[in-house]
Amino acid sequence: MTVREVLLLSAAFLDDEALLSAVSDGAAEGEAATLLECFNVIENEIALDDYPLKRTEKLSFMNGFLPFSAFSSPPIDVCSVQAGGERIKFALTCDGVRSDCAEAEVTYCYAPSKKGIDGTSEHGGKISARLMAFGIVSEYCFIKGRYEEGKLWGIHYRNALRSAGILRHPLSVRSRRWA
Repeated sequence: MTVREVLLLSAAFLDDEALLSAVSDGAAEGEAATLLECFNVIENEIALDDYPLKRTEKLSFMNGFLPFSAFSSPPIDVCSVQAGGERIKFALTCDGVRSDCAEAEVTYCYAPSKKGIDGTSEHGGKISARLMAFGIVSEYCFIKGRYEEGKLWGIHYRNALRSAGILRHPLSVRSRRWA
């Protein structure tokens, strides 16, 4: 899905003709720039909180160390390190990954890069344009001081996440009882 189609849907939900025409023309100024910033915030929020973006790359370790700068995208978390189809033990440091191998396939989660109006979202599948538009409209309303409207769009957004089966449920601890 393209950024422009998500922003057009968001502008339609807001029922703002001026914003709709600005996004259609590809202008990333004024209100359209604010809407684009909301897109980047929501795409990042989904990737970090609810539905992580994963990538696997074949990378070379130097003296048992792989700096984060060697990854094609800055990693948030390293999920696994495999060499020859077997999982390899690894340790994360503040500036990279340590492991006892020379070359391995590293699977990691990453944050999406900032997009322009002509960009393409890194999400797809379960993350629909409609779901993202709900979050964008909620964020936009909060920025503009329309708090009640933002709260309602936020409810739609969370319900859409829940319906897609990607909203993480908060952990709860049962209360203690004395026999």
